[in-house]
Order: sequence, then structure tokens, then C-alpha cells
Amino acid sequence: MERELFSIEQSARGWVVHTASGNNEPPDPTPLLALEHAEQLAGARYRRTGRPTGVTVRLRCGDTVLMACHG
Repeated sequence: MERELFSIEQSARGWVVHTASGNNEPPDPTPLLALEHAEQLAGARYRRTGRPTGVTVRLRCGDTVLMACHG
């Protein structure tokens, strides 16, 4: 089963969490808060649906790293 991915990225207003369904959450002020926020959303989605989820972060060099996973 394919993992549903949440991601975070920097914006002009802070750090934005992009949900697995394609929506954006309100910006968090720091990358750590955004990562925690995304991890909580991914965990809740996994508990609700049973589908594996994860959180990715795109680095400045262009690489994408899986930072958290559920299931």
C-alpha cells in the first residue's frame, strides 16, 4: 500500500504543512513546530484510515527526506 505523504516547506509567512489530501495548514513559525504539526496530522490520519503515512521535508539542496512515518 502506498504511503500518504505530508510535507513541510518554508514560505514567506512561516513553515507550511501540506496535507496528504493536497490542502495547506496555516503556517507555523518554525520548522520544528511545522514538523511536529505534520507528524501529528500524519499519525491521526494513520489511526483513522489504517493507511501508512509519512512526513517529508525538502532540503535546500533539493533532496527530500522522510522525517516521520506511521504504519
